[in-house]
Amino acid sequence: MLSLKDFNHLTHLEKMVYLKKWGTYLAIRQTSVFEIKLFYVNNFYVELYFRSSQDKCEYIGNFDDTTMLEPYLRGIQLDISS
Repeated sequence: MLSLKDFNHLTHLEKMVYLKKWGTYLAIRQTSVFEIKLFYVNNFYVELYFRSSQDKCEYIGNFDDTTMLEPYLRGIQLDISS
């Protein structure tokens, strides 16, 4: 498994292949421009940015700071009334 630093040195295509093999899909979110898919792999997170009208990944972002998960957590609703 690669570290985040090593992952950053991969090409766009190599990142996609690595993510397909080792990544775990977690969530999806929408912005006005992009559909962003979140994956977890080896202690870091990867976001794939797709334009809503296209099926091609335009950008691959990554992070290891869990505060960056906040946009995904906003969509989670817990029913604690029971």
